[in-house]
Amino acid sequence: MDLHAAADFLGPGAIEIDRYQTEITDIVRRRGVFGQRMKQVPATGQPSRFFEETAIASPTAAQAFVDPRNIAPTLQTPTRVERTVPLKALVSEINYNLFDMEVGTQQSQFAYLQAKDLADAVDGLLRTHDVSLWNGNDTSLIAPTTPQYFGAIGQIEAGGNTVTIGTTASIVDGLKSTIAEMVASSSFDVRPTAIYANPVLLDLIDREMKTEFNVVLSTVQITGGITVKALSTQAGELPLIPEWALPIQAHREAAARCCRLTS
Repeated sequence: MDLHAAADFLGPGAIEIDRYQTEITDIVRRRGVFGQRMKQVPATGQPSRFFEETAIASPTAAQAFVDPRNIAPTLQTPTRVERTVPLKALVSEINYNLFDMEVGTQQSQFAYLQAKDLADAVDGLLRTHDVSLWNGNDTSLIAPTTPQYFGAIGQIEAGGNTVTIGTTASIVDGLKSTIAEMVASSSFDVRPTAIYANPVLLDLIDREMKTEFNVVLSTVQITGGITVKALSTQAGELPLIPEWALPIQAHREAAARCCRLTS
């Protein structure tokens, strides 16, 4: 073995060889916020089944108001719909070589790598999960066409719940008016929780508030101790959550799309 081939410097009283810091600088993006904020509900089976109530027993004014001395009620029934959602499976694999692990143990240089790589493998799978929550290419919840999720963007577009904000229109005004229309619904109790958008779009909203209204957006803390800006709407202060998994293109259309999603 030629030691000189592995040495940076050989000289009188000194041999310099390659050494590295034991900590690896980790700059990889992992989880998305949307996946962490979703409420987890145990499945009832495959597919998972549930009921959704879409209307209560609510008579019209003509049916409800009657002569108190001649009460004749009109039969009413609530409207419930059976729903199903198929379960999806995600898998990842990482292999350890026992020989390399033994060499690493004897070197004691990166002794923590086995645990780190396993944790990163899980994070990598969850990253794919979070991206697919938005962009999964399935096209139906009832009759799956691919093994992926039916992405939230696809579900919103399929449901027709989209609003387009013109290129010359105010993004902030478009968001506010759309949320106001949602809250004004007499049929459903709409409770928007946040506005998800690509960070580039949120920067445009921030600039517009500063330029047009001379307003600096307030901040609010969300899941995981993350602090984000908040927009005042008819549904209260809604967090503006930067979601890197959302496409950058069509920023203005994405704003209305994200707003509708929270219903």
